[in-house]
Amino acid sequence: MLPSGPKSDKAFLRSGLTLCPSAKETGFVQIHVARDGKQLGVFSLEEIRQQLAGGTLKVTDLAWYEGAASWTPLSSVPGVGDAPAAVATPASTATAAAPAVLPQKRNEPLAVVSLILSIAGLLGFCCGFFLMAGIAGIICGHIALSRIKRDPTLEGRGLAMAGVIIGYVAVASWLAWILLFGGLAVLQGISESMMKN
Repeated sequence: MLPSGPKSDKAFLRSGLTLCPSAKETGFVQIHVARDGKQLGVFSLEEIRQQLAGGTLKVTDLAWYEGAASWTPLSSVPGVGDAPAAVATPASTATAAAPAVLPQKRNEPLAVVSLILSIAGLLGFCCGFFLMAGIAGIICGHIALSRIKRDPTLEGRGLAMAGVIIGYVAVASWLAWILLFGGLAVLQGISESMMKN
C-alpha cells in the first residue's frame, strides 16, 4: 500500500525507509518511487534521470516528494520530464535492459573418471591392475584439465586436479611398495639360499 502524500512520513518510517530533511535544508529533492504497490526507493532528481535513461525506472512509475499532494507518475514530476535522456522509447530501453544469457556450465566427465581411477589406484594394493588405474587416472586428469582450459563452459578443474594428485600419489606408493617389499623379497631369497648352503 502506498502512502497517500505529505502525511506519509509515518508509513515510510514503518517500512524501514527514512525521509531526508526537507528540500530547502538539503538543496535537493528526495523523490520516493513505487511500482505496482512496491516501493523502489528514494532517489534524487539526477538519480531518477540516470535510472530512466538506463531503463531501471519507467516514466509510468509513481513518485512522491515533499510538497506533492499525492503519488503521481514520474513523467509529471518537475525536472524529470525536462531531461532529454528520460524520454527514451520503451522499446529501446527494454532491449538495453534485457539480461545477457549466460551459457550453462557442465562438468567435464574425464575429471570425474580421473578421480575415480586415481582413488582405485591408491586403494587397490591387491592386484597389479590398480597400478594401471592410477596411471590412467593421471592421464584422464591431464586431458580433462586441458579441455577445461580451452572451454570456459566446462567445470571440474578441482576434480581433475584431485585426480591427478591422487594418481601421482598412487603411482609413487606402488613404486615405493615394489621397491621396498620387492627388494626385501629378493634379499630374503638370497639370504635363504645362502643359509641352505
